[in-house]
Amino acid sequence: MAVVRKKEQVGRRTRIVESRCDAGTRCDVAAGEHTIVTDEAKDRGGNGEGAPPLYHFTAALASCQTVQIIKVAQAMRFKHGAINIRATATTDLIDGVEGNRDGVMHFNEAELFIDIETNEPEQKVERLKVLSEDRCPVSRLFAEAGYPPKMVWTVLPLRA
Repeated sequence: MAVVRKKEQVGRRTRIVESRCDAGTRCDVAAGEHTIVTDEAKDRGGNGEGAPPLYHFTAALASCQTVQIIKVAQAMRFKHGAINIRATATTDLIDGVEGNRDGVMHFNEAELFIDIETNEPEQKVERLKVLSEDRCPVSRLFAEAGYPPKMVWTVLPLRA
């Protein structure tokens, strides 16, 4: 007898992390079963023991989009190989609003360069793009702030 998997329940969820910083700028962040280490570079007052928090946010953008592509591809029965994303997120002390110089770093641009290995037809690739780009919550944070991420896709042949 086949096992029927229930679809994941959609709705409000709360994710809790706890950050501990004993000294300096290094933080050990408990995130579920994992620990994320953040720190600043030595020239910014840290010890360089982890990536700075803004890099973690950029990493969240790349990895979240990757997961969405994979989930949509599975639902579409879309065959693919490697999916590699290079994400850039640009910050500035001015967030684009005239006269806003509050001294707080603001994100004001994001780009995702997505390489995917597949031999699927172009129409199916285009459908994957549309469906997966709209599903990433981190991407939506940028979009809701007025800076939708630019996505540049490169389709590479699927290796045998």
